[in-house]
Amino acid sequence: MMNRLEAGKDITGMANKGRFWVLISYLSIIGFLILNSFQSTKEGAPLYVIGLLALLPVLPLLLFVPGLWLRNPRSHAWLCFVSLLYFMHGVDQAFLPGSKVVGLGLSISSIILFMSAMMFSRWESLRIKSSAQTNEKAEDQASG
Repeated sequence: MMNRLEAGKDITGMANKGRFWVLISYLSIIGFLILNSFQSTKEGAPLYVIGLLALLPVLPLLLFVPGLWLRNPRSHAWLCFVSLLYFMHGVDQAFLPGSKVVGLGLSISSIILFMSAMMFSRWESLRIKSSAQTNEKAEDQASG
């Protein structure tokens, strides 16, 4: 049962567009975090230090990879909340003298991630619900 707002719209197509923007913004946040770790280390720092500084802020995002892979609406909903932490980090970085571009990029990417993950979660759950209802109707017609 769809809402009046979603009636007559292609929920699958909208969910696919939302998923595309989730993946693009997700990967761009990871890229900006890695770029930030390269900028924040001093010259001559060992590579393992740079790798550790890159891994620490990226690690919470990597926890969502299985849910993103399986198109789980609940994982996308939780990713919305986590993206707000990266938004705060991006705003903080934008006011530092050497990392304005990284901070703005991180802030914009996290806003896009928040909105697209929220909409994907809604559209995917509606798609799953409507496909379950369609399967249930088909089984009722086949049995009766």
